[in-house]
Amino acid sequence: MTVRTVNKLVRDKVPGMILLNGETPNFRILEDEEFLDALNEKLLEEVDEYMGSKSLEELADILQVICAIADVLGGGYKEIEYIMDEKAIERGRFETHVFLESVSDAK
Repeated sequence: MTVRTVNKLVRDKVPGMILLNGETPNFRILEDEEFLDALNEKLLEEVDEYMGSKSLEELADILQVICAIADVLGGGYKEIEYIMDEKAIERGRFETHVFLESVSDAK
């Protein structure tokens, strides 16, 4: 018997998919603090994958992880949208592609 070590957070249906593939998944359910740590690691993994691909699919994966983190923190996606809208009103969005190169003092 060959055992592959994975040790990472996976989507809910992955253990079932492994079973359908004729393999046996060994997994556990994480408590909130450990789950948040695993989500933070997953976020870095997904950002790294996006940086390599620049694909909308990877952006969707990032957003899914961010929403899960927001749920753990007690906010959820709607709260993130609200905060984004408030920041857009206060500071703007990224629509005009402004890249700030430097700032000089008023002297």
